[in-house]
Amino acid sequence: MSALVLSMTMTLDGFFAGPGGELDWMTQAPDPEFSRDNVAFFDRFDRGFIGYPTGSGMIPYWLEVAGNPQASADARALAEAVSRLHAILLSDREEPVPWENAELLVVHDDEELAAAVRKEKEKPGKDLGVPGGIRTAQTFDRLGLIDEYVLTVHPVTLGRGQRIFTGMTRLELIDTKTYGRSGLIRARYRPVR
Repeated sequence: MSALVLSMTMTLDGFFAGPGGELDWMTQAPDPEFSRDNVAFFDRFDRGFIGYPTGSGMIPYWLEVAGNPQASADARALAEAVSRLHAILLSDREEPVPWENAELLVVHDDEELAAAVRKEKEKPGKDLGVPGGIRTAQTFDRLGLIDEYVLTVHPVTLGRGQRIFTGMTRLELIDTKTYGRSGLIRARYRPVR
């Protein structure tokens, strides 16, 4: 059975985005070690769940970066790794899906979502990623669907904004890695059930 892995970037004080959804706080310092690890991390997955609003922005962005010869080699390598994932876009209504490596999953309530996730986890293949979408992350956490949390913490605080965690989630540390050049910390946890 595949594991469902939530991969999110957050601030030191626990925010995924600023109050208006801003992401401009993310560390921009080049860190070749983190870039290599990030590309290798995406090799763990062959498919992933993402909310439709986030996916409709992320998919075209990464496809454009992957094909842009002006982008850095690190950015292109990450874009190619992300673009290889089969995206399962979540929505509560029919939406256009103009990307080759994506499908739409229409779910109307928590029960439908949980059943669809269980079904996908039973399929053969690599682990399943959840690479983005604050509402998707919050819902998967609330429903107890996540088998592993991979949190990349940036050395910045916002004081207010949008949180991934909206209730108590007990976690057990699997491992951590620090990146001295950028100040990033990647921490892996599993839920305590």
